[in-house]
Amino acid sequence: MNTNFKHKILAGAMMFGALFISSSCDDAEGLKVTPEVPYADKTLYQVITSDPQLTDFIEVINSCGEHCADSLFNKSRVYTVWAPVNGTFNKDSLMAEVQNGNRELVFRSFVKGHISNHLRAANGVLEDDNKILLLNEKMAVFQGNRKDGYTFAGQQLAEENIRVWNGILHKLANPAEYKFNIWEYLLVDARVDSVANFLYSYDETTFSPGQSIMGPIKNGEQTYLDSVFVTTNKLLNEWNGVGRLKNEDSLYTVYVPTNKVWNEVKEQVNKHFNYNMNMANPVSVTKADRDSLRNHYSRINILKYMTYSDNEQQYVEGEDSIMPAWQGTSVFVGRAEFPKARLEEKVVFEKSLSNGTFKIVDEFPYNQFELWHDTIKLEAENTEMRFSTQGSTDYMRTATKNQINKDSAFIGAEISGSRYYEGNSATTTVYAKFKLPNALSASYNVALIVVPKNITNPNVDPKDMLPNNFTIKISQETEKGNVFLYNRTGIKNDPTRLDTLILKEKNGDPAVISVPYCEYYNTGKAADYNLVMEIQTPGSYKSYDKSIRLDAILLIPVKDPEE
Repeated sequence: MNTNFKHKILAGAMMFGALFISSSCDDAEGLKVTPEVPYADKTLYQVITSDPQLTDFIEVINSCGEHCADSLFNKSRVYTVWAPVNGTFNKDSLMAEVQNGNRELVFRSFVKGHISNHLRAANGVLEDDNKILLLNEKMAVFQGNRKDGYTFAGQQLAEENIRVWNGILHKLANPAEYKFNIWEYLLVDARVDSVANFLYSYDETTFSPGQSIMGPIKNGEQTYLDSVFVTTNKLLNEWNGVGRLKNEDSLYTVYVPTNKVWNEVKEQVNKHFNYNMNMANPVSVTKADRDSLRNHYSRINILKYMTYSDNEQQYVEGEDSIMPAWQGTSVFVGRAEFPKARLEEKVVFEKSLSNGTFKIVDEFPYNQFELWHDTIKLEAENTEMRFSTQGSTDYMRTATKNQINKDSAFIGAEISGSRYYEGNSATTTVYAKFKLPNALSASYNVALIVVPKNITNPNVDPKDMLPNNFTIKISQETEKGNVFLYNRTGIKNDPTRLDTLILKEKNGDPAVISVPYCEYYNTGKAADYNLVMEIQTPGSYKSYDKSIRLDAILLIPVKDPEE
């Protein structure tokens, strides 16, 4: 395991280690030494270290740090310990892991997996749903009865209910098996180091005063007897994240790319997230942020369809498709589904974990148009992005029907969002400027959804159904100044229908607009975007409609010319 991973596990252990000293404490003082409670005046540490059957257990604990067991079990806290007896586990292997730098992994998976913060006696009938929260935040079933005996995590108790001053000790005939969850296992398999490294880089460990134990006020400041640190990660959620992969009560299936696949796809996606480092805008993003933006957005767009919630698959029609857990904002309504067979044929490794199934793929199962190079839709009635108009009266009209179908650029007779923009004038040129948000440094076809004059009034005289005669310019502000990407006049629509007007070259081929710099910010603020479309209608031609009626502007992804 590399140094970065050691650091991340250590950061996580700070939180878990604090659980030893931050949980509720039953006061064990006052117990009397009797035949039933022979160790009432001794601590767990004293009892365990003096028991010849538990020396291996103590050695492993202390290998995690000098006097580790002493500092743990001598505290004025109550614990229940299920200690595996000597010879039932590979002590040397665990201690070697500690020597190899994996101390926190051993401490979490082995030591904390046998300890609970509260008193758990083997009394009466313990049902099979009697779950114990352990110090490593895993759940274990403690069940059984007097006649048949008791088990912990499926392992038989060799001796039970040894009551001591600060807790209860049970001896286990075999150690409890530790089962990694998906989030933990990312750190275990070296083949997916790259993915783990990226996701864990978003860990943030902060002090939690509410969970810490307050001490006295000194020099006017609050001190703490025990400080609790909590580690969070903003990518561990369904919305713009990879799912709640830490949760033991969740069930996921993940398809994780190998380091080789990760590096190959990262090289491909990087070129589409080429942020302009020399521009003054966007105003809300500094130059220092842009490397971070490229790193984040390019890589998260590789992984956003890595995770699938097993519980959500009930909502997918048919058994041949699966729906990602990713619920982040999209230019179109809804979430994509993918052919399950396409993912499964790339799987080279599979392992059942505590909260789902971990699968490794050695070939990337998606293409750029399914992940990051998606269609971008700007609603023309968006008042923030329509930042400049001239010679017109602006309206936001309401029509009927539904959302645009993502699968086709042809819209049919439906208005996106039931609204559209109208700018008109009886005499002068009509002019409108739009900022086009979130474009990548990539190639697009550009389409305008032009609304016919009779969209709200079917009785319009056909003689008044005149085409537009647009002049359209697309430009981007760069460090070299304003660069024009498209500039044509005489662009006409079909005035009899809701027309998907794809911008074309002079020879009639669809124009390929190659955007030099990525502007993928998702801020929704016009000042943050520098890709501009200007639309103008002539004011003097009587044979054309001078109004601008637009439902939406689409950036439709195409392969880059050099590919």
